Amino acid sequence: MLTKSEKLRTPSAGEVKTSDRLMGGSLVFVAIRCTLQYVVLPFVLPFIGVSGGVSAIIAAAIDIVALGMIAYNIRRLWNTNWRWRYLALSVVMISILLIFLYQDYKTFFLS
Repeated sequence: MLTKSEKLRTPSAGEVKTSDRLMGGSLVFVAIRCTLQYVVLPFVLPFIGVSGGVSAIIAAAIDIVALGMIAYNIRRLWNTNWRWRYLALSVVMISILLIFLYQDYKTFFLS
């Protein structure tokens, strides 16, 4: 944890380049996750005869990976001046993912 006397530093050019690459990878992951979760799992899997329980397991696994990526990015950006902006976005996204996980849990275990 930073003390009041420590100032947040601006990331170096190398860190910005690495962060841009990681952010690009995260955006690709989000695009794939959304396509799977909102197109393939609810429409394609039932069409080919796969039950909803399988799609709930796949969706839960994807959500857990997404939560891990958010935690990794928070850790990586914690000592930069982007900390609070990313943390605010992360709180919203974590809340949404936890709702999705709860829905998947209800679908798989309580149905």
